[in-house]
Amino acid sequence: MANAIDRLSAEHANLGRLVRLLDGRSAVGAELTSVTVALFVDVMYYLTHFPDVSHHPAEDGIVERLRGKGALPPGFGDEIEAQHATLERQGVDLMRDLESAAREESMSWELVEANIRLYAERLRHNMAVEELILFPAALRHFEADDWLAIDAITARVQHDPLLSTSTEDRFAQLRRVIAAEADCGCEQEPGLGGLAHPGA
Repeated sequence: MANAIDRLSAEHANLGRLVRLLDGRSAVGAELTSVTVALFVDVMYYLTHFPDVSHHPAEDGIVERLRGKGALPPGFGDEIEAQHATLERQGVDLMRDLESAAREESMSWELVEANIRLYAERLRHNMAVEELILFPAALRHFEADDWLAIDAITARVQHDPLLSTSTEDRFAQLRRVIAAEADCGCEQEPGLGGLAHPGA
């Protein structure tokens, strides 16, 4: 019954690729191009339209089930939920700031770059603590009804658009960029694109 953890772990692998992509492409300023701006916008659009509304709620559901069992370190569940709330808020702010900087309004690219790096580091940290503490705790303490409850949460939300062969164009383009960055030789395979799938 650990399929939910397999899926969340696969999604973490893809989120990790996006974090590395943000880090690698955030040399803005003199090297800024329209392609870089478009890539940042696509990445942040994905992050604010999938993890914030689908991935993190499933993890919050795991937190709630484990909290009910007294199976988490004191304060850990609150910290995970606070991290998710911070990521959601900063993601929305970054989308707004990217658009402002692209129009050369009040937001400088230097400040956008710093905020992108901060966001990427927060997301990296969030995934690390979940993989070190949250997921192992679920594997140790969950019973069949717990897994069914998490499956019920995930059934109500969308699945990772980067793993879909019918994904919209902006995600298909993003998937190709990630595959090319990974140098996996699989960017021509639309259903895979070098991205992690559950059970891979």
